[in-house]
Amino acid sequence: MWSVIFGSFLSYSPETRVFSATGVPEITIMSPSGESVFTNSKVEFTGKISDDLSPPDKLLIKVFEHTTDSDQAIDITNGGQLTLTPNDQFATFSYLKDFSEGVHNVTFIVTDGDGLSSTSAQTFTVELSETAEQTTNTSKTSLTQTSVEKTESQLMVVTPEVNSLTAGEIGQRPYMSNMFLIPRGAEGEYNPDKVPNNYLPADDMTRVPLDSQILLDIRSVLPFNPTQPLITFFGDSTGKEKLVKTFALPGGITSYIYIFTPEKENLDPSKAYYVYLNPNELIPRLLKFTTVSNNYENYQFDADKGNVDREKDYIHGPYSVVTNTCSFCHSTHNATSQILEGGKYGTVSGTNNLCMACHDGTNGTPELESNYATNKHNQVPDVSCTSCHDPHNPGTKENPNSLHTTYKKASTATGQVNDFSLCFTCHNKDENANIQQYYQNETFTSQSGHNITATSDSGSKLNGQFPCAECHETHGSSNIKMLRTNLGNVKIEDPKLLFESKSVNWDALDERNFCLKCHNNSTAIFGKASTFKDKNAVGEQISGHQTEDKQSCASCHGGTSQSFIESAHAPKRGIHVTIP
Repeated sequence: MWSVIFGSFLSYSPETRVFSATGVPEITIMSPSGESVFTNSKVEFTGKISDDLSPPDKLLIKVFEHTTDSDQAIDITNGGQLTLTPNDQFATFSYLKDFSEGVHNVTFIVTDGDGLSSTSAQTFTVELSETAEQTTNTSKTSLTQTSVEKTESQLMVVTPEVNSLTAGEIGQRPYMSNMFLIPRGAEGEYNPDKVPNNYLPADDMTRVPLDSQILLDIRSVLPFNPTQPLITFFGDSTGKEKLVKTFALPGGITSYIYIFTPEKENLDPSKAYYVYLNPNELIPRLLKFTTVSNNYENYQFDADKGNVDREKDYIHGPYSVVTNTCSFCHSTHNATSQILEGGKYGTVSGTNNLCMACHDGTNGTPELESNYATNKHNQVPDVSCTSCHDPHNPGTKENPNSLHTTYKKASTATGQVNDFSLCFTCHNKDENANIQQYYQNETFTSQSGHNITATSDSGSKLNGQFPCAECHETHGSSNIKMLRTNLGNVKIEDPKLLFESKSVNWDALDERNFCLKCHNNSTAIFGKASTFKDKNAVGEQISGHQTEDKQSCASCHGGTSQSFIESAHAPKRGIHVTIP
């Protein structure tokens, strides 16, 4: 549904504005009129954008299409030709694209630098005559693949002519579009249009084959020739990366395909690997995956099955095929609980202890991170591993961790409330800190400094509130509130720069320390620098922003409640009091 992608955008108003606050950008489609019918495939939209506070060349336009066979809206911005012409107080734009025959629903979104957005939707129909359809089919061009060879002296790359308008739209920095875990030697099968079934998405994937290597799809409108490795940290090992091919994409964009091969012949079994992108070459990202154990190396996704159950999953089903696996965790005659806990591997009472009988690294299973003991979820009554995970679900490539419902991270999150429904199963009540309201209530989302639209050259789809995993470690951390020590998606080598909280209760010092780990005028989150200014626009010093200040961030950015919960999840923007 539209609300899954755009949240309150499309449900708030039938007009083009989302919020009524001053300073929100506006967008108007001037042509074509709604419900138009076209007899050729090329459709051109024209319109106008403006904003009270931002110059028109600082506004970002995105175009999405909603199809009847999917609940997900598709970003089609780069599939057409977008032209922006700034004026003093506004900018006009045109968007030209080939559409297939049938009814189309498209939405234009304009976003300012603070992440405030407005939308305008159009429905139209393409009815091609037989002659027009033949012309369209013969004029379409497919992706152009170019082989490349890297020598010690030079990198031979065929680079398409850069379209300056497209370049201005998607940004000047190269970005990672995709990262996959693939079998060694399978890189020749990759095509941006169709990903092979035996490729695994890297982020949060489990039971990854030990002979895997990493494929990186880097997109850029300018020639890309990195001077440093693209991966800065990969577990505790190193590897080699190599450019293997390029693809010329529509709009003057080039897809550079790199392969990163670990120096070891195989990855270590039952291990969590963390992959950081080099912030000097790309906008920083962090991805994590876990390898399969030695005992169950053969129980993998069948290459031709796509996103279906692991038919050969030995421990977690499917039980219609391997019913004797029930005895690993359950015992019919010797159980110690109502759910018959106490099988071969579950000899200790308690759901969490039952899971940890294996997930402590024994019995050949992937070891849960060492932070398990500090997982605050374990200290809440009636909360256990099965509150989030379904032990009877063997998992799929789309849901490898067998989660009950949706939990998205930076790679896939759009920032809407449905992306984090797993967290909000519990965190939607006062006694559990009602965090859902900061993602759902328009009063909070409209003024939230953490409600942003990622820059298009970040490779992220975020257009809303921060993903929970940007700040929290799901399985526990050494910090209060399960907060991450390594913030900002950049690998931090100096332990003094990590975030560490010593107090039992959250206080002003903890809050300032936490916020300033990102708000330091240099850390880029989703392509945007996290600012912290000591002076306002007219040069006056801002109260609470001086080095010697000990003031809580929530005292200004916590809204009417002045609470750390509000200042962290929906910080009120622009509430700056100057020093007399």
